[in-house]
Amino acid sequence: MMSQMNKLIILRGYPGSGKTTIGKALAEENVGVFVDHNSILTFIAKITEEDDGIYEDIARLELAITKKLLNDGKTAIVGRGFSSIDSLSPYISLANSLNIRYQILRLDVEENLLMNRVQSPERQNDFNPTTSSESLKLWIQSNGIEDIDRELIIDNSKALVAVIDTIKNAIKL
Repeated sequence: MMSQMNKLIILRGYPGSGKTTIGKALAEENVGVFVDHNSILTFIAKITEEDDGIYEDIARLELAITKKLLNDGKTAIVGRGFSSIDSLSPYISLANSLNIRYQILRLDVEENLLMNRVQSPERQNDFNPTTSSESLKLWIQSNGIEDIDRELIIDNSKALVAVIDTIKNAIKL
């Protein structure tokens, strides 16, 4: 019996931990399709400021797109804060219902590097509610990252090429 090739890759971490950067890089490496809620908000809907409460609707759309990709035999890559197991449960349930393997990757970065990243000029052009050290501190206080079984913690303070290589080796389930 041939093993199933598609899988779900979940990137999680604090704002500025590199979820979007890593997701895009993995997609460029043909690892899978990156489903990016920031792109949906920024490039499709042209929303770069306040989302006026549509974030949950965007999250449902992201889940629906992920389901379609997995049903079509593709690997899907999603990345959001996913601070708690509850925030991950729709994706884990989806993968389990489709009998798809999934891997949770928590991108770990020191707080001072997070602070620098959230204030970068590139981040100001996308939908990102955390674009200052104050907003990042508030996010961290409100959304502490819970440890989750089966997740791999990836040090994302290294060079992008090294991080991508680490991830590509880790996801060979």
